[in-house]
Amino acid sequence: MRPLYLLLLTAMLISLPSCTKDKLIIDEEASSNKSSEAKVEGTQAEESNPLIVVSPEDVIEILVRADGAPGMYLGEDGHVHGFYVELEKMVMKEMGQAYHFYPYSSIADIFVGFRSGVYHSALATPDVPDYQALFDLSIPYEILHYVTFVREDNNEIKGDTREEIIKSLYGKKVGVQTQGHIYQALRDYKEIELVEYETTTKALEALDAGLLEAVPDVKRIGEHYKKLNGWAIKPVGEPIINHEICTSFSKALDPSLVERYNIALKKLIDTGKVKALWESYFGPMTESDIP
Repeated sequence: MRPLYLLLLTAMLISLPSCTKDKLIIDEEASSNKSSEAKVEGTQAEESNPLIVVSPEDVIEILVRADGAPGMYLGEDGHVHGFYVELEKMVMKEMGQAYHFYPYSSIADIFVGFRSGVYHSALATPDVPDYQALFDLSIPYEILHYVTFVREDNNEIKGDTREEIIKSLYGKKVGVQTQGHIYQALRDYKEIELVEYETTTKALEALDAGLLEAVPDVKRIGEHYKKLNGWAIKPVGEPIINHEICTSFSKALDPSLVERYNIALKKLIDTGKVKALWESYFGPMTESDIP
C-alpha cells in the first residue's frame, strides 16, 4: 500500500494545472522565480506524452534551496551560492550543458515544478525510498549526517547513541520539513509529535522561539543559521539519520540526461575534484562523508 502522504500528494498534484515552458537564459544571470502561463491538461494525456529529450543546447532548469547555507542559498545579490551550486557548475561544464538556477523555499516547488515541466532537476536530494519513487536520482556525491538541535537551556534531550537520543524525543514536539526525508525517517515513531514547516531552517527559527523542543538537521546548516541569527540553540549527541545525497531529476525526462550527468559527475569524483571542492567549504573529508 502506498504511504498516505503519497496518496495525498498525488491528489494535490492532479488538482493543479501544468505550465507551459518559456525559453530561459543561461548560467550567470541573476537567479529568479519562474512564472509561466498556465494551461489545463488531462491526466490521461499527460501520461501518454513521450519522455522529454534534453540536448546540451537545451537549458536545464535547476532548483536550488534558498535557505540551505552553507551548502546552497540565495544571496542578497540575487544569485545562488554554496558548495552544491559550485559542484553543479562543474558538472554542467563537464557535460557541455546549458543551465539556469532557480531558488525555491518549499519542497512542494519540486513536486509541482517537476510534474508541470517547469523545472528539470533539484540539488542535494537525499536517496530515500519515497524520493526514489518520485524522482530519478544521480549517483551520490556525499553522505549527510543529521544531528538533533535543541534550545541551549534544554538538557532533557540527550544520549550517547542514536537510539537513546530518539527515545529522549518521546512526548516532544519535533520540527521537520513537510513530507521531507526527516519526516519520513521519524514518522513511524508514534511517541514523537512531528510539527511540519516549509524547510528545516524555518523549524530551527521556531525552535529558537520556544515553539518546538527539537529539530533534526545537518549540523553545519543549524550552526550557520544560529550564528547568522543569534539563535539560542545547540546540537546534541550523535547523528540520528545519515543519507546519501544526489541530484534529483523529473521522471518526465528521457534517461539519457541522467546518464550524461552521472558520467560527468563520476569523472569529477574519480579525479578528486569533488573532494577538493567539498574540503574548500567544509574542511577535511572523512570516510563517513564519502558514499
